[in-house]
Amino acid sequence: MGAVACDTGAGRGGSAGFERNPPPASELEFGPVGEFRLIESGGREVSQEDLLGQPWLAACIFTRCGTICPALTHQMSWAQEQFEGTQARLVSISVDPEHDTPEVLSEYAREFAGADPDRWWFLTGEEERIHEWIRESFHLAVAKDPEADPALLVTHSSLLVAVDGEGRIRGYYEGTTREGTAEAVARVRHLAGARARPVTWHPTLNAVLNAVAAVLLLGGLLAIRGGRRELHATCMRAAFVVSAGFLASYLYYHLRVLPESGGPVRFEGEGFARGAYLTLLVVHVLGAVINLPMVLRTLWLARAERWEAHKRLARVTFPLWLAVSVTGVAVYLALYGPGLFR
Repeated sequence: MGAVACDTGAGRGGSAGFERNPPPASELEFGPVGEFRLIESGGREVSQEDLLGQPWLAACIFTRCGTICPALTHQMSWAQEQFEGTQARLVSISVDPEHDTPEVLSEYAREFAGADPDRWWFLTGEEERIHEWIRESFHLAVAKDPEADPALLVTHSSLLVAVDGEGRIRGYYEGTTREGTAEAVARVRHLAGARARPVTWHPTLNAVLNAVAAVLLLGGLLAIRGGRRELHATCMRAAFVVSAGFLASYLYYHLRVLPESGGPVRFEGEGFARGAYLTLLVVHVLGAVINLPMVLRTLWLARAERWEAHKRLARVTFPLWLAVSVTGVAVYLALYGPGLFR
C-alpha cells in the first residue's frame, strides 16, 4: 500500500460526508482530539494538556515518505511563517514511529522543515497507540503495509486538522496545496484571536497607493477652490499616476501572486458585518471599473482646454474617484486591520 492521501470520513463518529474547509469564524466543531502521551523530538513526553490554551494545526507524516509527506511538511513550514506573532502551534505526528525516533525527527525538523522547536512539535511514540489515536480522535485513516518499500510504508491522510485551545477539532483542510493550507491557517489564526495577514506585501502596497491617491485628490480639490490651477493640475496628474500604479499592482497581485499563495483572504466577519464588507467591496470594484474611462476622459478634456466640459464631467468623476480610493483602504483594513466591520 502506498503512502497516498486518503479522503476519509471525519467528524463525530468518523462518519463520511463531513463539512471540510469551514471558514475562519465558523462555529463548527468535530469533537475532542482525545488523550495522548507521546515523545517530542527533543526527547520529553508531552500530552494533550501541554497544548491547551492555544490552537494548533496537526499533520500526519513520516520521514521516509516518498509521496505526500514532503509536500505536507513544506506547507506546514509556510504555515509556521503565517503564525508568527500568534500563540498558534504546529504538530507533526509520525505514523512510522519505529523508524522516526526523537533523534531522527529532530534532524528532520531542523534540516528539512526549518522548524522552530518552541512552536512546531514533531511527535513519536508507540505505533499502535499513535495509529489508534489518529483513527479514533482525528477520524482519519492510517494503515501500514510491512511488505511495502520504506518510502511507501504507511498510507495516511493528507488532511491538516485545526484544533482550538480547548482541544476540540475545528476543521479539516487539504494539506498538500497552498490553497488548502491557507484556509487552515486562516482558521487557526482566527481561533488564536489574530487577524488575517497578507501573504505578500502587495495588499499593503495597494492600500498605501489608494491612500496617497485620496490625499492627492483632496489636495487638488482644495487647490482649484483656492484658484491655484497649476497646483490643481499637478495634484490631479500625480493622483492619476498613483492610481495607475495601484491598478498595475492590483492586477499583478490577483493574476500572478494570489494563485500561488492560496487564493484571496476571506473576510472573517458574519451577519451584518459581512453584508457591510461585501457592499464596500462591490462599491470599490465596480466604482474602479466605471471610473477609469471617466478619469481618462476628464484628463483629456483638461489637456484639450475644453474647460466647461471638463468641469461638468469632473463633478461626477471626482467623487467617484475619491470613493474608489477611500474604499480601497477600507477593504484592506476590513481584512487585515484592527477589527473594522467586526
